[in-house]
Amino acid sequence: MKEAESINFDELRRFAIQRWPEYMGRTHGIGHWDRVCKFGQILYQDGADLDVIKAFAYLHDSERLDNGEDIGHGKRASKLIDTIRDTLLSGFSDEQIAKLKKACELHTVCHKTDDATINICFDADRMDLLRIHVMPLPKRMATHQGARLVANPDYKEWYKVHATQQ
Repeated sequence: MKEAESINFDELRRFAIQRWPEYMGRTHGIGHWDRVCKFGQILYQDGADLDVIKAFAYLHDSERLDNGEDIGHGKRASKLIDTIRDTLLSGFSDEQIAKLKKACELHTVCHKTDDATINICFDADRMDLLRIHVMPLPKRMATHQGARLVANPDYKEWYKVHATQQ
């Protein structure tokens, strides 16, 4: 698997922040994206692509028009990836771009795929549902490790600790 050595994730994070309209607030903003990045790293397993998982964290909600049921935001995020393919994501292979686009496009409309990287992206996002006071359901998780984590009776405490650590 190609290493994305030239991807500057701090720069990608800044890019997402700069595009985020102030009126959208924090529900789907930088705090959420940082937690998704962290949870993706916690869920990471051999065979998955951590660079794609980290990029997903900062791009998956970046094209939202509102904090409600904006079903099209994943597709818009996927299209945004095409516009930064040769700049911010120039270190990604075609396969990594394809996975990132698929993860962004499907993250609100698909439960699970046959790809470990994409499934981790989905679960990292779902693990942060507690920010809006929604408990993630084990049966709605795409990975075994995600399902085990949220099924733990102490998940709310685990979340409080991990969601606030830098």
